[in-house]
Amino acid sequence: MTENSKHTKFGQLKKRWGLAADAPLEELLKHVEQKLQAQPDHPELMYLQAELLRETRQTKQARQVYKQTVKLAEQRTRERVEALQQRLEKRRDHTRARFLLFTFVPLIVALFAGGILWESINKVDNLPLSATSGKQGQQGKKSAGQAPEFAFTQWLAKQQMVQIVTTLQEQNPELSFDFSRASSANSQTPMEFMQSLMQPGALSRLRKRSGGGDKNANGKEGNPIFRCSLEPPVNCAAEDIPSAPGEKREEVVLLMDAYRSILSKEKNCEKLEQSIHKIGNQLSWRKSEYKIKADMEDFATECFFRQKNWPKTIEHARKLQCTGDPTYINSIYWYLTAVDYQSGNVQSARTKYQCFQEATRYIEKYHFKSTYVAARHRESGALAWLYFDDLETATSELEKARAILKREKEKTAGVLQVMSEIDLDLMETYVTANIDLETFHALHEEINSSGLLTDGYKQIKDTLAGIYYMQNHNNREARIALTNVAQRFKLMPEYICGWDWSGFRRGLQQSIPDEGIRKKAETLVDATNCYLPKTVEQRIQMVNSVLRELN
Repeated sequence: MTENSKHTKFGQLKKRWGLAADAPLEELLKHVEQKLQAQPDHPELMYLQAELLRETRQTKQARQVYKQTVKLAEQRTRERVEALQQRLEKRRDHTRARFLLFTFVPLIVALFAGGILWESINKVDNLPLSATSGKQGQQGKKSAGQAPEFAFTQWLAKQQMVQIVTTLQEQNPELSFDFSRASSANSQTPMEFMQSLMQPGALSRLRKRSGGGDKNANGKEGNPIFRCSLEPPVNCAAEDIPSAPGEKREEVVLLMDAYRSILSKEKNCEKLEQSIHKIGNQLSWRKSEYKIKADMEDFATECFFRQKNWPKTIEHARKLQCTGDPTYINSIYWYLTAVDYQSGNVQSARTKYQCFQEATRYIEKYHFKSTYVAARHRESGALAWLYFDDLETATSELEKARAILKREKEKTAGVLQVMSEIDLDLMETYVTANIDLETFHALHEEINSSGLLTDGYKQIKDTLAGIYYMQNHNNREARIALTNVAQRFKLMPEYICGWDWSGFRRGLQQSIPDEGIRKKAETLVDATNCYLPKTVEQRIQMVNSVLRELN
């Protein structure tokens, strides 16, 4: 920056304070420091001192003064809030004594006092400075006769966001905060990311990538908080309850959405936990921001569950519950049921499962989306079958889910997708129960005609069909289904799915009494189990071995 541009930048300030237009910045700095001797706790003057130190290349001193300015501003804000509360209490007592009948008067006084506080916090304080001060590369000229603005308030507001981004990078040094992420060359520093977030169109691009809005359900605001009748209320720490006042900060929500997306495959749960804790302390989650806090806690819960760290899974499931987001209540009790069962506490797992069912009745009562409710019944059936060998409840829950979606007048792609997954679960229970041929055939035909299953799920469907026909001695239909499995494997570069066969395989001991047929069924399950480390060629050989025995 040239000397002339520096004079222009601070010209109005020099004029106001009676300095010559060509006075050097060092003289202006001395003038500010003299004023600070009389007003040592004036944050705007401290900010101006930091700006001048930076302009005169005293970078280290400028950085120290910047930090002192933020600290002092936070202290003054707390003091003002405390003073306001005291004034409000005194005014409220006085008003109640004199105007007992006029109950609305305290509200008027509170709003008036709040307006005074807002005006005092954002006061210009007769220290004019161009709005472009401290913003490199930003344009914006003031028209003649227009009052100049002081940049301190806007600068201070940005510091918290910059601090959050810095914390994210400190906790996750290997991550790029460039949400375009086209290549590693686009990696950004926290400040660069912050600047990119403020650029025109950046928020809309980020919002488009995050999907925007609630992805889970549509529960109405104002519904009572869910509490399971079978356990005491959760003891929540104050930091786990989003309770700060104020409207939702869209930039903060989108920033955390971006962070959540970047960490989609995160395996270091402790690092994630530390990030959530530090950012929560810096950010003071507002009540209106509970959904994004819940999303982060759900992610941490899932991370620790994958590691089989049961104490941490329980801890973060309860933290998730403390956010008060009703769209996660079933997820909470799903994790708690699974943890108790896998820890050997089966009776406690049954209690948590009953809480899961209560949560499902809650979302049905308060009119969540049909696809959301149906998916929760599907999960309920999976829990009943997977952990408690309760085939009757599993089948009942799946049939409830299917009936809910059947009643939908508009069969959207989302409805059909959830229905296809429920149909596949129901098919598994029908095979285990060896249901009558007519009922099974109707479901099988509907699944075949839906056209919604991926290749991985088609392998599951045909394996189940092959086992059903095989145990009912209909080898012709069994060969058709299993030939489809073998042929489809040949066309797959790799086999990807997300199907848990453990409950079904365990049930084969009771569902198929014929040992020879049962062993063939077990071979087919192992061939199609995507979690078993086998090559595609090995899977094809296992299916073909069963096909040869059926000829």
